[in-house]
Amino acid sequence: MGLILTKSTLLFAQTDLFQAPERGFTSWLPAPNWDHGLLSGNGTMGALVFGHPHDETIIMSQSQLYLPQDKSDELIDQASRLEEIRSLIRAGKYVEATKIPVELREAAGYSDQRDPFIPAFDIRVKQEYGNISKYVRATDFETGEAKTTWTDDNGTFQRTIFVSRADSIAVLRITGNAPINASIRFERRPVNWDQWAFVGEHVDEMKATVEDGWLTYKTSFKKHYEGSLEGYEGAGRLVLNGGRSKVVGNHIEIQNAKEVLLLIDIQPNYNYSKSLIPEVKEKLSAIQPVYEALLKRHKAVHGEIFNRVKLDLGGEAGDKRLHSEEILLKAQEGDVPLALIEKTFDAGRYNILSSTGTNPPNLQGIWSGTWTAAWASGFTHDGNLPSAMSVVMSGNMPELMSAYVGHLERYRSDFEDNAKRLFGARGVNLPGHTTTSGRPTDFNETWCLTFWTGGAGWAADIVYDYYRYTEDFDYLKTHAYPWMKSSALFYEDFLQEADGKIIFNPSYSPENNPANSNSQAVLNATMDVMIARQLLTNTIAAGKLLGEPKAQLKVWQRIHDKLPEYQVNEEGVLKEWIGGKYEDNYRHRHVSQLYTLYNDKDADILDHPELKMGAINLLEKKLEFRREEGGGEMAFGHVQLGLTAAHLGEASKALEAVNWLSSRYWSTGFGSFHNVGNLLNTDISGGLPAVMIQMLAYSEKGEIHLLPALPKEWSKGSLDGTLLRGQIELSSLSWNGNQVEAQLVSQVSQKVTIELPSQIEVATVDGVNVEQSENWLTVDLPAKKAINLSFILNNE
Repeated sequence: MGLILTKSTLLFAQTDLFQAPERGFTSWLPAPNWDHGLLSGNGTMGALVFGHPHDETIIMSQSQLYLPQDKSDELIDQASRLEEIRSLIRAGKYVEATKIPVELREAAGYSDQRDPFIPAFDIRVKQEYGNISKYVRATDFETGEAKTTWTDDNGTFQRTIFVSRADSIAVLRITGNAPINASIRFERRPVNWDQWAFVGEHVDEMKATVEDGWLTYKTSFKKHYEGSLEGYEGAGRLVLNGGRSKVVGNHIEIQNAKEVLLLIDIQPNYNYSKSLIPEVKEKLSAIQPVYEALLKRHKAVHGEIFNRVKLDLGGEAGDKRLHSEEILLKAQEGDVPLALIEKTFDAGRYNILSSTGTNPPNLQGIWSGTWTAAWASGFTHDGNLPSAMSVVMSGNMPELMSAYVGHLERYRSDFEDNAKRLFGARGVNLPGHTTTSGRPTDFNETWCLTFWTGGAGWAADIVYDYYRYTEDFDYLKTHAYPWMKSSALFYEDFLQEADGKIIFNPSYSPENNPANSNSQAVLNATMDVMIARQLLTNTIAAGKLLGEPKAQLKVWQRIHDKLPEYQVNEEGVLKEWIGGKYEDNYRHRHVSQLYTLYNDKDADILDHPELKMGAINLLEKKLEFRREEGGGEMAFGHVQLGLTAAHLGEASKALEAVNWLSSRYWSTGFGSFHNVGNLLNTDISGGLPAVMIQMLAYSEKGEIHLLPALPKEWSKGSLDGTLLRGQIELSSLSWNGNQVEAQLVSQVSQKVTIELPSQIEVATVDGVNVEQSENWLTVDLPAKKAINLSFILNNE
């Protein structure tokens, strides 16, 4: 009997399955471990693919799977000893001050730890063995498909998985030009020997079952608290085209199939006494199992968002064809290929898009292959999460901001309790780390994180930036301003005054200590002052729009006007701590005293030559440290350097940060790393493309800066689809030598000033010459109409 050709079979035969996706990558080696796996996700569920083509593992994850830990009834009462802490810090007894929260913790039995993020289960796929003559794995960023393709003695086969935004399921398909003989099972993610004590303490049932046409998995947790997750359940519906299947032990065995589909869903269970498996099966049974139709619906959502923005630096065609292993190796042994910079730009936006939805991206995005993830794979607010979120607005993915805002609003009562019990203040206090609670957990004598007050203000800048881009008044009123106001009210109560100046006591510059102190507890960390100044400036502006009483605005303005001035040290470097007693410590991964330049061209720095040069000098000090470290740990430190350099117009320094980030901190599956070559971490997936965008286009209300930090190495290129503040899209921007072209689309009629990096020789707007002055001109933008601009610059 001859082979019956189906539509799927015909498409398989007509397609070059080994061809690289137009926007994505290929790899010629199987991932050696899960850190280098292929990634797919829809913001709620994730899939991570690694292993041998004949024995592959797909680790499934779900955004709400945080393993419940013990929870105390209430937070420590640091406020009751706040004056003692302040007195010790004023006296220079910093270590003694940091011991007080530890003493309070021990006395109260407050042993709370963050609920850690855990994987759901593994899908183990085995296929008929045969000598492999050709192999490639790939991720298509436009479709979200992770693919494994190979030719062996039996034929050519492809396994593909994507996680659908349209249908909220994962779809696994196996196709081939020969009969498919395989087995599939769900199984527990392996537990290492040193993890069993932890898993045994917290996890109860871990059960995989199999029946005709179905795979199921369920896990229950031992520890519960009010509102906590009690477990989770998942199911997979098997659909065959041709062939047959049977249950053999713990797996389904498939014989002589033409096509295999597995539809998968995972649901968190907050009442484990009632199984969700019947509901999951009902959902999966109602879905038409046609791969092409399912992919089309998903691509209409995922692909539309991803394809809004594109960067082209003119990377060489040969470099673009290189597998991930080869292009990363080439970058480490010489100049960083432009094709790699383009690829990491795409990979970063893809990773953030794929991991943001129910929650913002955690430290590992939405993926994990371990029961004991570093830092619980939580949300780290003193740098990691802000870096991940930094591409959301400029990178034209504004709908993802709701996940971040939702996280802040979900735990607001905890943040209010933090402000009250830690500092005796109104408003909110955002700790350094969160997962399923807003309480602080990570603090001791060294890491005195209950002294950090800047988290809420930093978050306020992120939520307010959505308004600066969209000018959505309802959002400002309902979401951004309530958070901003609460953050400002906190400062009203917390800050003190001495000799006509505001004092931050206690104060904290994330994770660093002065060179002449063995404690991180200080007075007047520059970052704290910057956050407060920025927050009060923005809150006053928003308050005026929303009709905040003038008396309240005057209170905030008085505080703002009394904030201490920034300082440079005797080396002409911007100081990390304000005051004469602290010596700067440059050999550290954070660059917190540059905070006010991460997201803006801050006039408080740029309009003061001494401070501006101090920031530039600090950039060089930090880059020198990074060079000595071969890049160093904590990749998002490079993001902070790159954003700052871009906003200072320091193109070569911004490029150095981009080159480090592009070449040293990526897996062969193009997941981003925390350290050089290891530790899956999504921070720079958002941060790196954000740096590149800011080098090419910066905006504030009423002004646009084109190519503000363009390095000479990027002699030509284009950037399409980025968003600008003030309801403007930069539909296209291209440059080649001294010629620059741009297209702007504004949602409202407005006048904007456009600045170029050098003197304008000729400027045209929609083909008509216009007046310009030196390197800028003013343009009237109509509402919802594309305006084309063309410039010839004098680059001499």
